[in-house]
Amino acid sequence: MAWAGSVQVMNCLAGIDEAGLGPILGPMVVAGCAFTGPDGADPWALLEEYVGRTRHQKDKVRVADSKKVHQGPHGLRRIEETALCFWAVLHGEVPTDVASWLQRLGVDLDQLAKCPWYEGLAQKLPLHADRQWLELHAELVRRSMASVGIAMRTIAVRAVDVEEWNLLIAETDNKSRAHFRAYASVLARLLDAMPGRGHLVADRCGGRMHYARDLKELRPGVAVATVHEATASSSYRLGREPDVVTVTFAEKGDDRSFPTALASCFAKYVRELMVHVMNDWFCSKVPGLQRTAGYYVDGHRFLQDLAPHMNALDLPTQRLVRVR
Repeated sequence: MAWAGSVQVMNCLAGIDEAGLGPILGPMVVAGCAFTGPDGADPWALLEEYVGRTRHQKDKVRVADSKKVHQGPHGLRRIEETALCFWAVLHGEVPTDVASWLQRLGVDLDQLAKCPWYEGLAQKLPLHADRQWLELHAELVRRSMASVGIAMRTIAVRAVDVEEWNLLIAETDNKSRAHFRAYASVLARLLDAMPGRGHLVADRCGGRMHYARDLKELRPGVAVATVHEATASSSYRLGREPDVVTVTFAEKGDDRSFPTALASCFAKYVRELMVHVMNDWFCSKVPGLQRTAGYYVDGHRFLQDLAPHMNALDLPTQRLVRVR
């Protein structure tokens, strides 16, 4: 498969993206997806019968930058359809509830249990999408992929909640370094899942341009060669011929690469689920409280509205508010 718009030909394509780097409340979630397929294949083109890219279509699953999928009054349903449909493509079933799904994704539920606002993780899934629609379209996409020789290798997700994020900031004293530390485990899982040659497209970690040292630390003993480092993208080759994986950190990677766009949707959906549960808990404790997405301005509004109730709620604020 080829990185859309690229002249490179690959037999494995993977992508990583994150959601929630900027907010002061809720988790930062990193997700990754990997596929194998015929050389030169563009998944968007080959799967266009059941997968849309540029706009929402009633009988298609949309794979695009999560900000485009998750917009308008039906945004949560649409991004839920994307994430849960492709989860079912890989695993053969639609998840039944938030808690068990997060556990299968590798989220530490014992750590989340320290936060009272995650008490409602037993909520049923899907929240808004129709289960039968999901099951049907997962089967249609699975058959479409099989007919053109595309296979899904893995879905990897890491949810970094506030306390862990604050610890990463304390250890690195640098938001960009903390960001890459969160990326690292997902990046490693994707590299492990990529057989032979491949191309992994990761959305750029903030404004960083240089990643060679980080990749050498992540893959000790593996040859890492810098292809180019520029403002728009930086690329590296890992390994030696014939088994070389190209890793590219690019601006708007989710617009260029199918698995990066899908990873963007998984990251956004997992964060939305966790913030949804958090909002439900706080709104049940403080009648009339307006929900929040946790971003800087509205996150501070939310905290200000909570201030008169903080003592009564006895909240572990070090697990609620990010330091940076």
